[in-house]
Amino acid sequence: MANHKARSIITEIKKRRLPVIINGAGVVGRVLLSICKDEGIPVECFSDNSKKAAQSKFCDMEVIHTPDLKAKYKDAIFIISVAAIKDAVDRLHEMGYSNWYAGGPLLKDLDISQSHADAAIDYTKFAIENCIICHDGYLNRRKLFLRSIDIIITERCSMKCRDCSNLMQYYARPKDCDTEMLLKSIDVFCAIVDEVMDFRVIGGDAFMNKEWPVIVERLTNEPKAKRVVLYTNGTIVPKEKDIEYLNNDKVIVIMTNYGILSKKITELKEVLKKNKVAYHELNVTEWLDCAAITPHGRGIDGNREIFKICCAKNMATLSDGKLFRCPYGANANRLSAVPDNKTDYVDLLREFSGGTSVSAIKDSVRNYLLHRDYLETCDYCNGRPLSGNEVEVAAQTDKPLEYRKFNSSISGPHLKKGDDYHGS
Repeated sequence: MANHKARSIITEIKKRRLPVIINGAGVVGRVLLSICKDEGIPVECFSDNSKKAAQSKFCDMEVIHTPDLKAKYKDAIFIISVAAIKDAVDRLHEMGYSNWYAGGPLLKDLDISQSHADAAIDYTKFAIENCIICHDGYLNRRKLFLRSIDIIITERCSMKCRDCSNLMQYYARPKDCDTEMLLKSIDVFCAIVDEVMDFRVIGGDAFMNKEWPVIVERLTNEPKAKRVVLYTNGTIVPKEKDIEYLNNDKVIVIMTNYGILSKKITELKEVLKKNKVAYHELNVTEWLDCAAITPHGRGIDGNREIFKICCAKNMATLSDGKLFRCPYGANANRLSAVPDNKTDYVDLLREFSGGTSVSAIKDSVRNYLLHRDYLETCDYCNGRPLSGNEVEVAAQTDKPLEYRKFNSSISGPHLKKGDDYHGS
């Protein structure tokens, strides 16, 4: 192990003589276990926020559900393997654990270069790169670093999944987002942040918006973007003339395979391979029941608890010039399905055009992303814990779902008189 930071961490762990636990039972956790074995560090077990992960062994080792750790370990050293390091650290601190190390520095000597012989990415290398960059960003507190930002470019989707967590099933008249607005939003956002691991181009289905190449080109030319990821469901194959915009070292196409519903996924993979466009195929076996829009009346403390265990609370989303904590909040706002609480987002375009300085907006964004402990919108969400109630994957609905619509100018909890109706 050549790098000084990694050697220092290894030395400190050995000196402290506490049980060592790897936080995150996934591909990066497996690699960190191997490094620990090579360095003579005995690992007690894995911990994971997913109950499902804790139901079976991983690498022939016990996996303990993170909330259950205190029953067995009063104190321990944690090596964090998950890219969402802030969530992991916050959870450990809440439980009274203060001894942790980011796994990213331990991974830096590994070869994570991707071969161009096959367009399909090596997911282990992909995950390791993600972990290294996200941990570096978290540890450098001077930088405003984001693990990811979702850029909503369309409300349109080629499917109508009843339980879509991005709420596409509620749009009665879905439309593409205005390209000029999108480009202005990206410009302002990039003027404020220092670095972003993933710019995630989403919808709906990103390929439904015929102007997706314009957005992708803007993002691939952005020095603050480490990676540009397009999400698709395998029903659309881009036109030949547009493929060149995907043939960029920063770009990855992530396609979710929904079986018979993803009717063009084989053709899409062939086109991407032919043009040497990096891609990764996801086979999703479970969805969480988190797509309802219903006021629960939980109160502040209840919504704080829902927020605390939410696995999407750090999936920052850019929508019409506004920065949201999650895609649920962004789309609920677009739909006017929740009251327009101005504290639930940062209106980047409004603040920038109103003359607010970049440094002041940066402080506002930093506070919003790092220090908010709940949103008013949380009261309308069922919650999205890592382990929750599951629903059938990609069950289709033949018509948009109904919901209660709020007047967009209302910021309080009450509907405008006469505006209590269904439909978009």
